[in-house]
Amino acid sequence: FGAIGKKVAEFCRVFELNVLAYARNAAVQSDDFVKMTDFDTLISTSDIVSVHTPLNQQTKQLINKAVFQKMKHTSLFINTARGGIVNERDLIDALKNRDIAGACLDVFECEPLPTDSELRNLSNVILTPHTAGMPDGLKFHKKRYDFFVNNIRRVENGEEPASKLNQIV
Repeated sequence: FGAIGKKVAEFCRVFELNVLAYARNAAVQSDDFVKMTDFDTLISTSDIVSVHTPLNQQTKQLINKAVFQKMKHTSLFINTARGGIVNERDLIDALKNRDIAGACLDVFECEPLPTDSELRNLSNVILTPHTAGMPDGLKFHKKRYDFFVNNIRRVENGEEPASKLNQIV
């Protein structure tokens, strides 16, 4: 239960939600608002399961068919962490079979999400392009827009683009 999970829990406090959290570190304790619990209890009793963990060997494919089968059929799954934490095929099957009610996804196993991904055609899914965590979306998008416009002008003037990632042209 790290910094991002704690921030999400703060948002939940406004809505007076009951918040359960899981941490592999047993030293993490419950407080007045967040109740620490084991992974299976969290998965099987939550109405909303929101993932906020780094991708590593312990978390790769952590959310899979077995996890979706333990979730309530009415639960909503949210992933704004890393795509590799979720077995996407198992998620698609769970959504199609209505094993879970829906999903909100900002990250995917393959980014950008392929145009032929089944996730794009499911009515019980909301997709965002890895930008849901931006604290000020409008400011972020304005900054990104200005960056691209500036680079286009630089290239038009025969200059190198700023922050060129691909050094081979």
